[in-house]
Amino acid sequence: MTSYYSSSSPGATSGGDASGNPDISYDYTLPDDRIRLIPPDDREQSRLLVTGRGNTGTGDFRLSRTGDLPDWLRSGDLLVVNDSKVIPARMSGTLKSGRTIELLFLSEDVSSRVTFLGRGLGKNPGGVRLPMEGVLNGIRYVEKDGLLEGVYSGPVPLARLLEECGEMPLPPYIRRRREHRPEDRERYQTVYSRHPGSVAAPTAGLHLTERLLSRMADRDVGVASVTLHVGIGTFRPLPEEGPGGHRMHPERYFVPEETVGKILATREAGGRIFAVGTTVVRTLETWARTSPGRAGQGWTDLFIRPGFPFQVVDGLMTNFHQPRSTLLVLVDAFVNGSGRWREIYRFALESGFSFLSYGDALLILPEEDRHE
Repeated sequence: MTSYYSSSSPGATSGGDASGNPDISYDYTLPDDRIRLIPPDDREQSRLLVTGRGNTGTGDFRLSRTGDLPDWLRSGDLLVVNDSKVIPARMSGTLKSGRTIELLFLSEDVSSRVTFLGRGLGKNPGGVRLPMEGVLNGIRYVEKDGLLEGVYSGPVPLARLLEECGEMPLPPYIRRRREHRPEDRERYQTVYSRHPGSVAAPTAGLHLTERLLSRMADRDVGVASVTLHVGIGTFRPLPEEGPGGHRMHPERYFVPEETVGKILATREAGGRIFAVGTTVVRTLETWARTSPGRAGQGWTDLFIRPGFPFQVVDGLMTNFHQPRSTLLVLVDAFVNGSGRWREIYRFALESGFSFLSYGDALLILPEEDRHE
């Protein structure tokens, strides 16, 4: 069984040859001291590295702050965010033997069937007792995906149980170094989150505040929302053979009519579409291929790799991602798939940027803006 509490380091040896030529491994060395474990006091004070999409030199890099994001946009642009809400999906329980185990719930439907990951279950746990006398029965393994499935039969709805007794599903590289903090209920959540369903935060949005969004309006920059419920599959590492053999787990998404109208109006007026996070990119590019011009919803397993023809997104704000991650592959594709991500990440590391969920951010501008 695959555990979401991996004990391996998020760092990896650098890929490519000695000359720095890109390869398909998407590995790089991430020092432990570059992983921010606690969010900054002010969301807007995270550092922001600004660059363009094309093949440029290190002179193209600009140093800024996330609070200055409106200064990098134009009147008539549209900023699209993911309003999915992270659920407190992590919970402790006990087996009949009394041994304590830990679970991460990934999905729930009306029949009380649930999918989850866990640590300490053993081969044949039978049943798991949860707080408030909830019981998870009928566990069976899904070996292909390393997941578990079962039927929840507690006296209260699982959503309520998680809200009252669960903890935020912080990434393993944070949890194994510090205990859960109550403030993570607020800080591992965007200020505009509305629709519960994610088991990981769309982390690029953690830098935005209500004040910052108001400044967007003052500059005539539109703001629209989509919903993509982030699942565990987004963060699973690439296989050893590279991205060619990787398959994404489907995630639910929704693009509302209001957002469709704003996208079409922005395009007609000559504005640019900026995505806050890779989840927004995947949502919009899926929508463009399945429901163009109208509201759309469904499941997406879109894996964006170099050579992908982007149809909607012009600019991207994102965090710095783990080695060998599908998110890093998407960034590579967005900067034209030339391996330039290595240059960007090397500059960020040398300049002291913080990485991963609570870390700093990267803004990739449309090509025509890279020297402005």
